[in-house]
Amino acid sequence: MYHFTHNCFDTNPHVISAIDLLQFVHGDNERFAQLFQLREEQPKMVSRIGKAIYYEIPQSEWLGKDVYFSLNTFKSYKRVAKDCVRLNALYTDLDFYKEGIDLIEARYLIDEMIANEVILPPNIIIHSGRGLQLIWLMEYMKYDIYLKLWGHMQNEIYKRFQHLHSDSKAKSVTQIFRLAGSISSKTGGIIRAEYLRDARYSIGEMKEFLLPELPSKLKVINEEAVAPKTKKKEGDKKAVSHLLTEYSLNQARLKDFEKLLEIQPVVNRKTLLFNYAICGKAVGMDDKLIERNLQRINASFYKPLPDSRVRGAINSVNQVAYKMTNATLIADLNITLEQQRQLTTIISKQVKKEREQKRKEAKRRENGIRPMAEYQESRRELSDERMMALKRLMEQQPELKNKELAELLSCSESTIKRMKSKLKGSS
Repeated sequence: MYHFTHNCFDTNPHVISAIDLLQFVHGDNERFAQLFQLREEQPKMVSRIGKAIYYEIPQSEWLGKDVYFSLNTFKSYKRVAKDCVRLNALYTDLDFYKEGIDLIEARYLIDEMIANEVILPPNIIIHSGRGLQLIWLMEYMKYDIYLKLWGHMQNEIYKRFQHLHSDSKAKSVTQIFRLAGSISSKTGGIIRAEYLRDARYSIGEMKEFLLPELPSKLKVINEEAVAPKTKKKEGDKKAVSHLLTEYSLNQARLKDFEKLLEIQPVVNRKTLLFNYAICGKAVGMDDKLIERNLQRINASFYKPLPDSRVRGAINSVNQVAYKMTNATLIADLNITLEQQRQLTTIISKQVKKEREQKRKEAKRRENGIRPMAEYQESRRELSDERMMALKRLMEQQPELKNKELAELLSCSESTIKRMKSKLKGSS
């Protein structure tokens, strides 16, 4: 589980230069990255970038029209996949304007994805003219070892951003992005890059977030796959604990689906059946039991779906491992806040916060701590009583000083002065 401490676009990002951008992406690079300039619609190399020569490149090449840089590192001047030696990042190119979305709405939608834990915050955002290019810096990955995993992660990022028209061609090893400080010939604007996060993501961290269902690499001995040996028994306990947590989560979701049928007037039938099949599979139901339950639920709909849809839901679950978040379920099933309050586990952060506040309130009451409203009311009553006592003392013994009044009323001299001011103002 990831905890996001800030929103992607609510922070104050650092605008960075072309040199900074290259150093952040390529680091202490002993091999080759390239700069390209678009000439007659074809990119042509204008410079190679090696170790310690960032500052030797003519400034005109940083600031020209349509200048691009390679995101990964190569062993030669050629920018071809077979010459790649190091994968530096994951990335996507968003042409959201093709969906009729403007920049402000696109920023909001990306920020919402981060808040809902659909994607991790990017390290760098490039304003490419009409779109945005997002970069997640990774621990340096050797091309020949991690290419397959890197490709799976790239595809997953592409899929998660399809609603913002992620470019299907912008996920190759040889991908180039626009360079900060260069000029877009399409808009005439200067390309701006923002740096939002320092730390590079680890391979394991990103893989767990994007592809949790993908198994860890197995060792092969005598053509038989053997799982890696566990070093500590404590690890086994954690694994069992995780399985139990997943099991109980899916059991609770199954009950919530049943409850939703009672409280929701119009339910998204296909989505409910599909997610019921996912959770049923996760708790160990066989296909026959899942089908019986889906047929029962389908029969309860005002307008049942064809039997082929029920079987289709089961077939889809058997083909691909799915993992749904509460945020996705709430959105897909149109579950209102009031309906969430009647469910056990399919709830938003707002409802979760409400329940946590009620739990803490009950705990405080158990410990003898009064509710805030009750406490404030008692404070007001004490203040009123003290005010009346001060008024009587001032009438009966006008010679008393503030210090003596404070001792008699068990308060500070500043409180006496404040109460005298109130009495004077009310008279």
